Amino acid sequence: MNPTPTAEHSPKRRHSRWLLPLFGLLLTSLAVWQIALFTEQWVETEIRRTGQSRVTLYAGSLRESLEKYRHLPYLLARDLRIGQLLKENLPAIRVNPHLEDFARVSGALLFVLDHQGETVASSNWREEQSLIGSNFAFRPYFQDAREGRSGSYYAVGVKTGQPGFFLSYPVLETGRLQGIVVAKVDLGMLEKAWRESGETVIVSDASGVVFLSSRPEWKYRSLRPLTEPTAQRLRQAQYLDSPLTTLTTERQAVDGGNILRLESVDYLEQSLQLPEYGWRIHYLSEMRPVRASFRLALASAAGLAVTLILALAFARERRQKLQSRREAREALAIRQANQRLQEEIRQHQQTEQTLRDTQKELLQAGKLAALGRMSAAIAHELNQPVTAIRTFLASSRLLLARKKLDQVDANLDRIDALARRMGGITGQLKTFARKNPGRRDPQDLVAVLERVLSCLAPQLTKSGVEVQLSLPPPGSAVIEGDDLQVEQVLNNLLVNALEAMADSTARLLSLEMHTSDRQAILLCRDSGPGISDEALESLFEPFATTKPIGFGLGLGLSISYGIVQEMNGTISGENHPEGGAVFILRLPLAACRPDQPRRSIAP
Repeated sequence: MNPTPTAEHSPKRRHSRWLLPLFGLLLTSLAVWQIALFTEQWVETEIRRTGQSRVTLYAGSLRESLEKYRHLPYLLARDLRIGQLLKENLPAIRVNPHLEDFARVSGALLFVLDHQGETVASSNWREEQSLIGSNFAFRPYFQDAREGRSGSYYAVGVKTGQPGFFLSYPVLETGRLQGIVVAKVDLGMLEKAWRESGETVIVSDASGVVFLSSRPEWKYRSLRPLTEPTAQRLRQAQYLDSPLTTLTTERQAVDGGNILRLESVDYLEQSLQLPEYGWRIHYLSEMRPVRASFRLALASAAGLAVTLILALAFARERRQKLQSRREAREALAIRQANQRLQEEIRQHQQTEQTLRDTQKELLQAGKLAALGRMSAAIAHELNQPVTAIRTFLASSRLLLARKKLDQVDANLDRIDALARRMGGITGQLKTFARKNPGRRDPQDLVAVLERVLSCLAPQLTKSGVEVQLSLPPPGSAVIEGDDLQVEQVLNNLLVNALEAMADSTARLLSLEMHTSDRQAILLCRDSGPGISDEALESLFEPFATTKPIGFGLGLGLSISYGIVQEMNGTISGENHPEGGAVFILRLPLAACRPDQPRRSIAP
């Protein structure tokens, strides 16, 4: 044997024996590092894709939460009651309950500002923090509405101390600003939903101040430094006395967003601009899962490499198991996120169904209330003719006993007229179901008044009432209307005046009629004690009466008010400077009645 070749080849074989494992170890290490980087990038891509869809979803949810209230100020700005309030033709006590009903259904705080920014009506008028009397002319939403456009603004309430989103719309008449209707939307429930979701969502304004956040400790803090004048302005006009301190932030631009270091925690920031509000919504995904996935992948790949050196087959199988487990965990997380989203959708659908059911119940309650008022009104209107018929029947018996047949015949004519009147009242029920308008025939207001006085003559004589008449010639005050309805209005006025003088020593009923400005004007004045201030506020409201129980339902003036309104006229009541009460009835003359939409009447 020749030992020389063996000696020469031995070092080469030893070198090749070590070089191959070293080369394999180098390739394995490189592969391990690449696997860790790939895993990090893959997890980051998934987080970025999920974050993009989530920020779009949250932006849509925020828009929906705000825009569903956008119509409220627009609708209320066209409400006749609010228009009359701003013209000082209607007291606020008539508008506050109306706003309170809207607020109860919508969940928003509603209030009305005059053209100087002072609150004249509010849905929280019963509460200690009522906005009535407060001036909000400094708010930007007031400035926008004053210039004739709708306004919106997020701020902390000066009076209530509660934040909210304000929507405003101007009340205009012939291009002139009468006032502004404002709706304040509470976004607290939206923030609560964000917190309960376990995700990090914030909304910042144009100055970078966070005003909506799923993290309460970040609220009213700035994402970038604010100058002192800017901070002072925001504290005074928008965020009251909030400190507006600056959050510790560092940004690094990456594909699909920014790496934001916020308060010593790294987030993947994805945001959308909301140009209609001047806001930006941010969805923050913590980078800890990405770092953890990198470390996990690095450790797993290193272990896999060691195992690969020991047993390549075992290492390959182990790597596949780890990959399957990661995918299963990620799939489980996605399924859970989808389940949460489906649960939120189901809750929204349930809320919508509850709202529809509530609206149906309110509609049914309104129908029942209308039926009750109609029944009470018919009973009230039939009571007076029945009483008069009884009086004429008793008078007729006495006249028959005295054989004064001509007077008996006159009483029968009056009874017949009253019976026709009762038939007309009940007949209105048939036309009410079909919503037919009342008859519009020419009526001589002087003749109708004399006819009503004739029917009430026995009561006037029995009560010792002196009647003073100042009437124009017959035919000079002709109006258009239903004769029974006109008689009903005049009869209610005269009977109320008669009852008002029941306890008076001097009983004088003064009736003065004249025509002016294409109108027939009737003044009915009594010598009673007058109308109290409390009664003046609800003079024409249903069931508002100062009579004792059993002496009237308080429907006469309310019914008369409705009849006069249908005839395009007005009726009002006040105390006369010389004592007593005076009611003023204005009706358009038949020849000059304008063909125009009906107008509302302020008592």
